[in-house]
Amino acid sequence: MVFISVILLGIVIGYPIWDYFYMKYGDFTDKRRMYVKTIVPQWAIVGILFIFWLVTNRSWGALFNVNDPILHSQMDQMRGFGEGVVLAIGVYILLFLFSKKIRVKISGFIEKQLQGILFMLPSTLHERFLFVLVAVTAGICEEVIFRGVMLYELEHLPFKLSAVVMIVIAGILFGIVHLYQGLRGVIGAAYMGGIFFYIYLITGNLWICIIIHFLIDVKFAFTPNKSKENAVAELKNQEMC
Repeated sequence: MVFISVILLGIVIGYPIWDYFYMKYGDFTDKRRMYVKTIVPQWAIVGILFIFWLVTNRSWGALFNVNDPILHSQMDQMRGFGEGVVLAIGVYILLFLFSKKIRVKISGFIEKQLQGILFMLPSTLHERFLFVLVAVTAGICEEVIFRGVMLYELEHLPFKLSAVVMIVIAGILFGIVHLYQGLRGVIGAAYMGGIFFYIYLITGNLWICIIIHFLIDVKFAFTPNKSKENAVAELKNQEMC
């Protein structure tokens, strides 16, 4: 358990420090290199964790499935909350489809959320292909680390935590490692981290979280890069002048 604790602590502390210096001194012009620097460390960490899991004969089921009957009991009580959230989302989707005003507000909110990651969005076909690999990496590696391994760690603490406390802790820690996106990005990541942890607990299957996480991230591979478009438009205006 000490090894796992050290790894998780190193991620939560090390990633924000790395991001701070990278955001300050990093080169954002070569996005392919940026994507590689995103992919390789995450797979390296997950590879180390997998080797540790194999060497110590830990159950793979404990990494990809929720087996604690106490947690299952707590999540049965919280299932109604999840169903209410799904219903609310369904209502918002219907309103989104039939209300132009709501579409404008939601689109504005999404654009604000994207401000923190615009520098990462791909522009060329090659960059988009690599970003799909980034989405695969985030879907698998982040879910293994922040849901699978995190739950295993929280379950084996010397004191018992409720499912709600676990969700809050996991969400906060997930938000911290997204400090490079600014305060709005941290809050959004913390919220999504809590949602993913909730989904993992209520379904008991990490692969569901992995697939959802991948689908959320991969859409950015096909999102028009507004910063690139604005730069091109500004250049054309200068040429016309």
